[in-house]
Amino acid sequence: MCDLEGVELHFFKLLFVLIRRSHNLYGCRISKETSCDLLPPSLPRGAFNPGRNVTEVWASNTEYFPSVKWQYFISLDGVHNEYPASSFSPGCQGAPGSSSPRAKDCANIQDTRHRDVFMRTIQPQAKYVVIVMDHGNSLSATQMHIAKAVTKHLIASFSDNDKIAVMGMSSQPKYAQADSCLNQTMVAATYEARQFFTKFVDGLQKADATTNHTQGFEKAFEFLEELIKTSPDIDKAMILYVSRGLLSSLTEPKQVMEVLSVHNARMDHRVIINTYPVIDDSKPIMYEKSFLHTVAYQNYTKHDVTPKLKKPVIRGMMVAINSTRDLSSTVGRFYLPLNHTAAKEPVISLPYIDEADGALTMSLSQACVHTLPDQPNLRHLIGLVGVDLHMEDVVQDITYYSHADSSYAFIISTKGLTIMHPSFQRPMRTTSQPMPTDISKFEQHEGFSEIREAMLSSPEGEMTILLHTINQTALDGEAEMVEHTAQYFWKKVESTPFIVVIKSYFEVNKQRKLRNILMNNQPDLLYHRLDLLPNEHMCYHLKQLSAPEMSAVFLSANSFINPFEHLSEEETRHTVQSYIAFLKDDTRLIKNPGLKGEVRNDVAATGRISEEWLRRFKSSDLNDYIIRRYVGTPSGVLRTFPGTLLDKMYDPTKRQWYTRAMEYPGHVTLSAPYLDIGGAGYIVTISHTIYEGKPAAMHGPQDKVVAVMGMDITLGYFHKLLAMSIHTCEHPSVRCFLMDDKGYLIAHPGLIDPTGKGPAEQRHITHMEPLVANDILNHGGFVQKRLCNRYNDRTVQRYFSFNTSFVGYLTNLVHGEHCAKYHIMHISGTNAFLGMVNHTCDTATAFCPCSMYDRLCLNCKRMEQTECECPCECPLEMDFCSGHLLDTDDDVASCPHDPEREKLAVSEKAPTLDLKQCASFSCDHRKTRLDCLGVVDCQWCQVQQDGSTPLDKPYCASQRVCFGGVVGSHSPYGDEISAEPLVQETVGVKSTPVGPVAGGIMGCFLMLALGVYCYRHHVHRHNHHHYIGTLPDNPNNRISTYYNDDDQEAVEDFGAAGQCHTNFVLATFDNPASVSPYRVNTWYRRPAGGGADSSDHGYSTMTPREDSEHASMPCLDPFSVGGGGLGGSINKDRDRFRPQPTPSGGGTATTNITVNPVPPPPSSRPGSVSGALPPPPQTALRRSRSPTPPQTRLSMSTYCPIPEQTVLGSSLMTTFTSPTSKSSSNPSETYHQRHSVPGMTVLPSDQQNLTGNSIQASAQVHLIDSH
Repeated sequence: MCDLEGVELHFFKLLFVLIRRSHNLYGCRISKETSCDLLPPSLPRGAFNPGRNVTEVWASNTEYFPSVKWQYFISLDGVHNEYPASSFSPGCQGAPGSSSPRAKDCANIQDTRHRDVFMRTIQPQAKYVVIVMDHGNSLSATQMHIAKAVTKHLIASFSDNDKIAVMGMSSQPKYAQADSCLNQTMVAATYEARQFFTKFVDGLQKADATTNHTQGFEKAFEFLEELIKTSPDIDKAMILYVSRGLLSSLTEPKQVMEVLSVHNARMDHRVIINTYPVIDDSKPIMYEKSFLHTVAYQNYTKHDVTPKLKKPVIRGMMVAINSTRDLSSTVGRFYLPLNHTAAKEPVISLPYIDEADGALTMSLSQACVHTLPDQPNLRHLIGLVGVDLHMEDVVQDITYYSHADSSYAFIISTKGLTIMHPSFQRPMRTTSQPMPTDISKFEQHEGFSEIREAMLSSPEGEMTILLHTINQTALDGEAEMVEHTAQYFWKKVESTPFIVVIKSYFEVNKQRKLRNILMNNQPDLLYHRLDLLPNEHMCYHLKQLSAPEMSAVFLSANSFINPFEHLSEEETRHTVQSYIAFLKDDTRLIKNPGLKGEVRNDVAATGRISEEWLRRFKSSDLNDYIIRRYVGTPSGVLRTFPGTLLDKMYDPTKRQWYTRAMEYPGHVTLSAPYLDIGGAGYIVTISHTIYEGKPAAMHGPQDKVVAVMGMDITLGYFHKLLAMSIHTCEHPSVRCFLMDDKGYLIAHPGLIDPTGKGPAEQRHITHMEPLVANDILNHGGFVQKRLCNRYNDRTVQRYFSFNTSFVGYLTNLVHGEHCAKYHIMHISGTNAFLGMVNHTCDTATAFCPCSMYDRLCLNCKRMEQTECECPCECPLEMDFCSGHLLDTDDDVASCPHDPEREKLAVSEKAPTLDLKQCASFSCDHRKTRLDCLGVVDCQWCQVQQDGSTPLDKPYCASQRVCFGGVVGSHSPYGDEISAEPLVQETVGVKSTPVGPVAGGIMGCFLMLALGVYCYRHHVHRHNHHHYIGTLPDNPNNRISTYYNDDDQEAVEDFGAAGQCHTNFVLATFDNPASVSPYRVNTWYRRPAGGGADSSDHGYSTMTPREDSEHASMPCLDPFSVGGGGLGGSINKDRDRFRPQPTPSGGGTATTNITVNPVPPPPSSRPGSVSGALPPPPQTALRRSRSPTPPQTRLSMSTYCPIPEQTVLGSSLMTTFTSPTSKSSSNPSETYHQRHSVPGMTVLPSDQQNLTGNSIQASAQVHLIDSH
């Protein structure tokens, strides 16, 4: 008898390296008390069934190896025993053993699960098979359905070691692809090929012709004969014939047998034929089964056919099929005539999606044989034993591998296929079958092919590759060339077909880490599990359980030594208390509950920002628009304000706000709008990187990023920002918009238009502004259409990439469109662009082709730079004959994986208290559109429920009442309510003062960046450059006592009349910037001879050179006659982006936008002035520190007012500064010229001293450190 217990234990010992962690993530309801025994209806009498004999063994294995997911035994006769028992029901409903129809679901799942695993283990040798499916007119609908099910089951039984061909047969053969490959050549049964053939079978229709069986077998033999020419050593081959078997004439059987005799003789009788007659019980059977039985046995004498070769044939099988159930025990045994031996060693599968729970899984299996004591060499195969593992568990050390120099790890197979790579989604987030892809597609460095060959041929080793070289200036002022290299270290995992690789980047600078940061001087640590440790001030922040006026710490899986263990085990009150105790322990005596070493210091460092967040929360004018603030570190630590319960699967480093900030280090990064899971509607995230601190305070893109800070803001805020900063944006014919560096709109009237599609994600400029999109593609150096290959779903992604280093502004280049003019420019220091479009007529000739049904490109055969098309995707075509991707698409870079989506945290242990909302935004008290626009949870209700009829009296209400501005519209949160227009008396509400667009964006960012200095509070002073760990060990001392701080200077009041400044970033706040504890003298220089050890060990947001000297944001001047345009003063270099004067008529291709007279918006500020702004102060002692300074001083003698609006045009009111008033003591003295639009600042183009090129309409944000 087969020693199953011995096989199991031996098997587990071999694979101990892959089985380590405990978990309970089965994805459906289970019972560990018993196993599930599945027996096929056609089980032979006396078939071996271990039954309950192995249940105790499996339970014991689970105790030793808790990470095992499923354990099972599958016999050759179809017996399937699996532990733990489960119903495998969809949706995880129903209980095991219930009498509901779940047993049918269980049987269907088991009929398809482990099919590939079974074949790889029982028949690991390569198989060469031609599958022919009959779809002639003799088949009924039932028979067509059965024939397709049988054919697809056969296709799915093969692996990439096998070669197959598939064709349909009626009067003529039909192939999956009409080319020289699939109609002549057998191809490797890769996952893509199997999927392709499966779709082909699904698409076969019943033909209006009889089936020509003779021609079907002739074509099948042609495939095999072509294969023999290239692989003459093939032992056996097969033809699997799925048909009703109805004959067109009585002579056809003899014709078929003659074809078999001739062709199989050429193949030396190496071809085995299996036939599968599909039976419709309602149809009479005459000679069909007899004919197909004769074919399977190749019985030539029955039809008086003389064999052409005396060598005996290998008989096949005829299996009649009348149902699509239990195909594994009927059709699935097609391999029996091959009579190959099973694998002796364990077989490890490639990752696949388990149908039982939808999780990415890896199977490990081994053949089970029966031997007799007196015949030890006779091995009788009876089945296999196997286990399934979560891929998240197997590769967790690779998935969460992190190092200071941005090194990463990946796993490949011994064939070079990529098993896990940073380009992949986390296994626990993977929901679709991954496509096996060669590692060379992800490591696209010149010379990597040699390293790949070394990895596959050597059990271990290391090699270095040159990435690129750059020229830079050395400390002595001499130019030097620096080589950037990467080193690959690899080692093959024993007893597995896998190779683990670490790719390490080498940098000159010494990597530093935070050490021994104390917690005793910080506020009480709050963990995000408010449901387990309730807080007396708890409330609901929209839809999330929150603690107002407090920040909370969230530890993602990346923060733990065993990430999968953390994700799979339930957090309890005790475990949360152990986290808090360990993190707050300054004595370092409490046992580590499983956290990585850097987590404690990151929690302490991020805690410095909490007080600044609270101060801003209580004083900022932007609180009505800010949903939450947060900061995340590479170690997976996330601190949020207000403290909020988060989903356990959340990983800040995988979110878009984090990855985009890392893509643009040192820049303010804006994300495209997306639906907030917390209930705030459509929001935009602003984020910024935090650099490792340096004494010199200068940073470059190559510097180490130690954290990313972010802030969620309502989508409406940016529309309000445009409306209040650029009054022209409110004109009916003018559309202002903001977009990111990929062309996705951040703000556009169409995003908030209640009569349109309303707010939506992934709205591109090509969707909303096809005129602009068509024209900007003709501007060289501004935008590029790019490609990237997304290998996991085999698509080629087409996207736009805008130049964030672009200086100047763009206007119409193509002159064919006279109805619209546009200006567009980059907002310095961000990844965003600002544009304005003026349409003077309703017609537009430009458009961008877009698919209305999916993202498929309309023309995948060409992509021209100047041809406009929406972002789309094309199939990543594959050469099935070679099994490789087509060379035409193979050279394109790999796409990064999509950012992970957040899930709303729902706890079964949520407090039963009747909690209220943390804040009331008083939507009903806001009586104007601009006052309502952008406020959290508020919508301006303006359209009736039909989506088109305007309300007589628009009003402001909760988004539950009118999401998107439509009363009673469906809410994406499913919480819509009906309400009538409110009629309360008007309540005077002070409007929030919002500065120019760049100032508004940077103003939001300032709220982020000021916290950075609190974050650095413990690690940097101009007279200290040591780790905190070197300070005296006195837990009663606060960290700040170790430094000699000067007293903070008094904050100046800039609100008095007659005082003004151009720092519109600070002007957006009621309170000026706080004085940083890190105040460095402006004449400070790093002492000579300071090495790496003397550098600052804190975090900062410094940016290099010009960005650091003055983070200048251009004042957003609308369209200007005479060359002003967006950005105000544009030097002559920028004129190259304008249309050249037309040669005829003496006219010019003007870029003016003339607007019709409109009354000024309610928020217009009278008395705005304009003029040339002075340059930043030039002093020998000035030293720039950062775009977000520790201390910002505003000199009243140097700064003068920012023009709120600057417009050039003869039809508008003009308010300009007198040329003689420059020496006047009253800087606000102005001239007024009456035009049709009062209240706007207009600069006349005919003034000699105020030409378009001399108007400095950019607001300098002077960020100066002073003592």
